[in-house]
Amino acid sequence: NNPTGFEFWNGGVLLAQQPNLVFLKDTNGDDKYDTKDILLHGFDSADTHHAINSFTFDAGGALYMQEGVFHRTSVESPWGPVTRQNDGGVYRFEPRTWKFETYVPFNFPNPHGHVFDQWSRDIVFDATGGQPYYGPSFSTKKYFPAMETKQAPKPGDVRTRPIGGAELLSSRHFPEAMQGNLIALNTIGFRGLLNYKISEDGAGLKITEVEPILSSADENFRPVDAEVGPDGALYFVDWHNPIVGHMQHNLRDTSRDRLHGRVYRVTAVGRPLLKPAAIAGAPIPALLDLLKEPENRVRYRAKIELSARDTKDVLAAVQAWTAKLDPKDPAYEHHMMEALWVHQWHNRVDEKLLARMLKSSDPWARAAATRVLCYWRDRVANPLALLKTLATDEHPAVRLEAVRAASFFQTAEAAEVALASLAQPQDRFLKSTLDQTMNT
Repeated sequence: NNPTGFEFWNGGVLLAQQPNLVFLKDTNGDDKYDTKDILLHGFDSADTHHAINSFTFDAGGALYMQEGVFHRTSVESPWGPVTRQNDGGVYRFEPRTWKFETYVPFNFPNPHGHVFDQWSRDIVFDATGGQPYYGPSFSTKKYFPAMETKQAPKPGDVRTRPIGGAELLSSRHFPEAMQGNLIALNTIGFRGLLNYKISEDGAGLKITEVEPILSSADENFRPVDAEVGPDGALYFVDWHNPIVGHMQHNLRDTSRDRLHGRVYRVTAVGRPLLKPAAIAGAPIPALLDLLKEPENRVRYRAKIELSARDTKDVLAAVQAWTAKLDPKDPAYEHHMMEALWVHQWHNRVDEKLLARMLKSSDPWARAAATRVLCYWRDRVANPLALLKTLATDEHPAVRLEAVRAASFFQTAEAAEVALASLAQPQDRFLKSTLDQTMNT
C-alpha cells in the first residue's frame, strides 16, 4: 500500500511503506517477492505527501531517504533506542550494519531530489523552495532537536519552483558539454527539465543554468523522477495530473486523474545509444571492471549487484583488480577510490587502503576518503589524529570533510581538529561547516 520510495539492494528491493522500511526478495525466480522483512519501523505516516522518498545510495553503499514537514518520526535500531526527527530531514541508513541516523535535520517542506556525483559529492533539494544545498557542508552532526540552518550555502539558485526530482546527466550518449549536468524536474513554475552546468567552487560546487532539456505547454505535465538508463538515454516519469498540492482540493474532486501517467525516454539526435552493460549475474571480475566506466549509473548498478555477492569473494577479487590497475591511467585515483567504496559497501574496514587514499594525489579522492574515515571512525586507529592532518590539507574540500567529520566526536580534541582548519584560507562552504561543527 502506497510505496513512496524503493531501490534495489542485495538481490532484492528496499521499499518505503510507512511506518516501515522493508526488504523484499524473490527467492524462486518468478519476479514476485517471497520474503518480506521489516528493517526499520517508526517513520511517520501522517502525510504521504511528505513520506520518506528519493531513495539513493552514496558511493559507499549507504541509503539516503528524505522526509518532509509535519512528520514526527522515531526509529529504533540495534545501535540506539531512537532516532527522532521533526518537521523534515534526510536520513542515512547502512543496510549491512543497521546504523541509522539523521543526515540532515532541516525544515524541508517537500524534499524531493538527492544526487551523488562521481566523487560522492551530493546535492540535496528542498523541492518546495526549489533550492539545492551542498550535502558535505549541510550535514554536520546534530543532536535532536537541533536543526540545520536555512543560511546553509547553496551551489546556486534554481530559477523556479517546485522541484519534483533530480538526476546527473552522466552518459556518453549525450554531448561532452552536457556531461555531469544537474537535471532538475520542475512541475509548476516551469513544466519541464531544467539543466545546470556544475563546476567546482573552492570546497564545494557551483551550478549555472544552461538550455533546458525540454519543456511542455501541457498544464498537466508533472515530471517527478529521472534516471539515466542502461542504454545511456535519459528516462523520466510524468505524473501527469491536473491537481497538485495538499488538501485544498477535495479527495473526491473529479479533476483528479487516477489513471494516467507516462514514462518518457530522451535521446540525443544523431548520437548512438550505449550498449547496456551486462550486470545481472555477471562474474565478479567483470563487475569490478565496470567500476572503470564513466557513466555514474553503470558503476552504481554494478555495486548494487556486488552487494548481493559473497563478501569474501568480492574483496579477494578487489585485491586482484587493484593490483592490475595502471597507475598511468588518468582515472587511476578514482578507480582506487571505487575499491575503497566497495569495502564500505561490504562493511569491511581496510585501514591500509584508507591511509593510501587519504594521501591520494587527487584532492577530491582525499576528500572522499575523509568521508569514509568519518563513517569508519569507530573502527580505525587514531581517527582524530588523521583528521587533524586533513584539516590543514592544501585543498579546501579536504579541509571541509575533516571539519565535518570532527562534529561526530564529543571531545575537546575534536574541537581542536576543526579549529586547525583556520590555519588555511576559508570560503563560504568551509566557514558554514566550521560554524555548524562548533555549534555541535
